Amino acid sequence: MDLLDLFFPKKCVGCGKLGNYVCEACKIGMWEEEQICPICRRNSRYGSRHKYCHQAWGLDGLSCFWAYEGIAKKLIYKTKYKFFYDYLVELIAQSAELIDRPEYYELWRFLEQKPTIVPVPLHPQRLKTRGFNQSQIIGELLGKSFDLPVENLLKRVKNTLQQVGKSKEFRLKNLEQAFQITSLKSKVPKSVLLIDDVWTTGATMSECARTLKQAGVKQIWGLVLAR
Repeated sequence: MDLLDLFFPKKCVGCGKLGNYVCEACKIGMWEEEQICPICRRNSRYGSRHKYCHQAWGLDGLSCFWAYEGIAKKLIYKTKYKFFYDYLVELIAQSAELIDRPEYYELWRFLEQKPTIVPVPLHPQRLKTRGFNQSQIIGELLGKSFDLPVENLLKRVKNTLQQVGKSKEFRLKNLEQAFQITSLKSKVPKSVLLIDDVWTTGATMSECARTLKQAGVKQIWGLVLAR
């Protein structure tokens, strides 16, 4: 047994049972999410952008593992607002059990290109308050799993208002020109795996994709834990 587990035993976020953050019984409270086109937000079997969907500087695809409900929502909420960031390790471990399924075929094809992982950044003030960027942690864990480089190519230059519960129109306006490219140590990568924890309206990732593509990135696939 790990020493931390001895003094701070893990409890299921669903029922409080000791042992793991998600016990076997409560796993049924995690619902797999259908894949969607990142442009029109309608169903797309592999998460690829539909051929008839066009958006300047948009995402080329999007993969998501869980519905933002039940146990998955509790894990992400406690990570972001209660600062239990080790819950992300549990959620990613649960997600890894899904990734061999057919709906992630196009994601696997994209990963074969050896893209650079780019986490969605927090504004420095919010990062100081929270102490960590959940997207950065997700990106680093996935980078180790897939043997991919992780680079902070984006910086958040606009301290946007909280977007929880806001309309899509508000979110889009709120995020205008919120991101910039950081000073690059090398040339801009051709392909990027853009990482965030939750997809709500897609406004944040869409604005990140616009910034990256305007800087010269050719292909961008989004990956989120929940939608």
